[in-house]
Amino acid sequence: MSQRASPIILITLAGLVAAGPIRAEDSPRARAGSFNLGVGTSMGHSKSSAGVGLEYRLDSRSWTPREGGRFSLIPVFGIARSSKDAVFGYAGFRSDFNVTQKWRLTPGFAVGAYSRSGDIDLGGPVEFRSSLDISRAVSDRVRIGVALSHISNARLYDRNPGVNALAFVQTF
Repeated sequence: MSQRASPIILITLAGLVAAGPIRAEDSPRARAGSFNLGVGTSMGHSKSSAGVGLEYRLDSRSWTPREGGRFSLIPVFGIARSSKDAVFGYAGFRSDFNVTQKWRLTPGFAVGAYSRSGDIDLGGPVEFRSSLDISRAVSDRVRIGVALSHISNARLYDRNPGVNALAFVQTF
């Protein structure tokens, strides 16, 4: 096992162990946030790399732009690290759309800072992230799913290759 892959494996295992003892409560806490742990890979580049990410999502009722609560923006803060030591820290918004009682679509948008190290040159430190998750509830507080995201600099710099990533995610 390479030295670069071992931190990703340890973080993933820690997240899965932390999620294990979570039990459904009789009455869910009002305004509770959640963590989203993702493990995946970049796609579409000759220099693809594996990665792990952790995101904290505040309560979905934090800001409701329309009356009636039909659409709520959820503030999020996250960090992702690639197997080639690139780091991306970000802050933004997501929104949950329940497709059925168990299935949910969650689009998101964020802005953040990118430190390349030995990974893909995205053009500069300021990057934007758009994402779409599809997840299924496995209990009252735990969801599993797949996330697709795109990170690019929106042509702030001369170089703007962008990067796409696919990850398996668990929210707890």
